[in-house]
Amino acid sequence: MNSTCFSVLRFAAVSILCALAARSAFAQCENKSGFAKQVCEVQAATQPSGNGGLALPTGLTDPKGPAITTGLADTIHPDTLPPTAVDPSFKPLMSLDRADDGAFILKVGFYEAYVQSYTLDPVPNKTVPGGFYPAPILGRRAAALAGLLKQIELHPEVPQADVQQLLFAIVHGADLENMPPAMQQTAARVLPKDMLAQLQGAAQTKAMEKTLMGILNGRIKNNGVSKAQSQINNAANQAAKAAAALPAIGDAKSAAAPTEPAARGTWAQMPGGFYVRYLPDGFTKTRLQVIVPDDAVAQAGNHLVFDPTQYLAVLSIAPSQRIGISLRSAEAKR
Repeated sequence: MNSTCFSVLRFAAVSILCALAARSAFAQCENKSGFAKQVCEVQAATQPSGNGGLALPTGLTDPKGPAITTGLADTIHPDTLPPTAVDPSFKPLMSLDRADDGAFILKVGFYEAYVQSYTLDPVPNKTVPGGFYPAPILGRRAAALAGLLKQIELHPEVPQADVQQLLFAIVHGADLENMPPAMQQTAARVLPKDMLAQLQGAAQTKAMEKTLMGILNGRIKNNGVSKAQSQINNAANQAAKAAAALPAIGDAKSAAAPTEPAARGTWAQMPGGFYVRYLPDGFTKTRLQVIVPDDAVAQAGNHLVFDPTQYLAVLSIAPSQRIGISLRSAEAKR
């Protein structure tokens, strides 16, 4: 057998072995579904990411007001534990099973994950001493931000710096069509189509609304259903009234904001009775830890779940520093 034939056979053998290894890795994901299955498949075939510096993009602000309104008044901490309350041996949070939407199915115990994180505010790459509390993601771009923090786990090939730039653009209310081409490409790679649509500007949105209204008006004329337009207008008016009431609610809650920060490492209780705490390492990495008591699992009937990407870590004193949590390992290349 000559050397050329041997090389061809060796390449074929290696290709077959790689294919078998990949098939074996993906086989473990067959019993999962939804977002959890996508996560499993990504973990079975992780790709390296690039690296880059962080900088706040300019010229991307929207005059309509803050796109993300989450602040100190929105934080969740009906009960707290001091940083020294426990000194347990933590298990990996990623070892827990996950629901179809990617949330962790909590079991009794102590868990932690060291993950990539992102700042929502243009501040130096150093956190102010103090504890961070969880808070829901609120505002007109909340769905896009929450989607970005969840979806980037599925895209290890996208550098963390690129994600940070896109996150800044979302937080500052930038419309998709006004973003730089590289940022648009990042958005298109990471976000599903429905979330991309939420980032479109007023011109694109108005064009879509005009098309939709044309279709509805045609149906009303054809079907003689004059109530349809009235119902649409009523729904829009109700939504506008509800949105107008939000600032007043936020102002009322802000009056009760604390004047002293909680200590770094303070545990905050979450709905369901489990506790979380955030230990930021600058802003690019955060150690997330979770305590799940026996009673919390028992009361939830073994259906206690938690998705860290759907909450922000907010500094426990104003002006708040806000950190978005992903589930990409902090040890991964950035």
